[in-house]
Amino acid sequence: MSGLEVVQVRYGERVTRKSAVLHDYASYGQPDGDLQMDYNFWVLRDGSRTMLLDTGYDIAERDWLGEQPVIPTARALALLGIDPLDVSTVIASHFHYDHIGHLGLFRNAEVVAGAAEYDYWFGKWRRAELDGEFATAGHLEAVRLAEQEGRLKLVSGQTEVSPGVTVHPVGGHSPGELLTVVEERLIMAADAAHFYEQIENEWPFFAFTDLDEMRRALTFINRLAAETGATVIPGHDGRVRDRFPALAGPAAEVATALG
Repeated sequence: MSGLEVVQVRYGERVTRKSAVLHDYASYGQPDGDLQMDYNFWVLRDGSRTMLLDTGYDIAERDWLGEQPVIPTARALALLGIDPLDVSTVIASHFHYDHIGHLGLFRNAEVVAGAAEYDYWFGKWRRAELDGEFATAGHLEAVRLAEQEGRLKLVSGQTEVSPGVTVHPVGGHSPGELLTVVEERLIMAADAAHFYEQIENEWPFFAFTDLDEMRRALTFINRLAAETGATVIPGHDGRVRDRFPALAGPAAEVATALG
C-alpha cells in the first residue's frame, strides 16, 4: 500500500487557448482549441506528516491572467482537516505568484526551494527589477522570513526532502523549477509541464527563462517516467480531474485523489 496520500486541490481556474499558452504553437500544424487551466496546490500526507507542494495565492487580491477563484487556500485546508501550523514541509516548485502566494500561512514549515530560484528572484528584488514579472516582493517576503528563521532549505541537485519524496531541479520555466517525485509512482510536474500536450509532445510553455532548459526538462520528465513507471501529473491541466477520482468527503468539489 502507498505510504503517502496525494491530493490535488483546485483553488482557481480559467479557460485559455492552446495557441496562447504553448510556445510557437502555429508551427505544429495542429488545430487550435480551448484548454481548461486549473490552478492547484497539492497535499502529501500520512499519519505522521503533512506536506504541501505549493500554496496557491489570493486571486481576489490581483487579476493576473483572468483567473477565477474556486476556493481560498485556508478554506480548502480546513475542509481537508489541515491546520497550516501543522504542515511540516512546503515544497515551492518555483516562486511565481500562483505557487507561493500563501506561503506565509505555514509558519512552522520547512520551505524547500531551488537554489537557482532563490538567486534569480532575490537578485531581481535587490535590483528593483520585479515590475512586470510573475513574482512579487510581497510573496518573496515569506521566503525571506523562512530563511531568517532557519526554515529555508535550498537545493541544487536531486534531493530527498522527506522519506519517499524527492525533488529534481530542472529549470526552464523558471531558473529553479523543481519536479517532485512521490515514492517513484507520481511525478508532480508543477510548471515544468502545465498540460498533457507538453508531456506527450515535449512542447514548451509560452513563459520561460530558458527555452532549451525547458525542452530538456520535458525530455527528463518522460525519461524518468519510463524508468520508474511513475504517472506524470501536469501542473495546470483540468483533465487531471477527469483521470482521477474526487476525494471523498467535504472537499470533494475541489480535491482530487491522485493516490
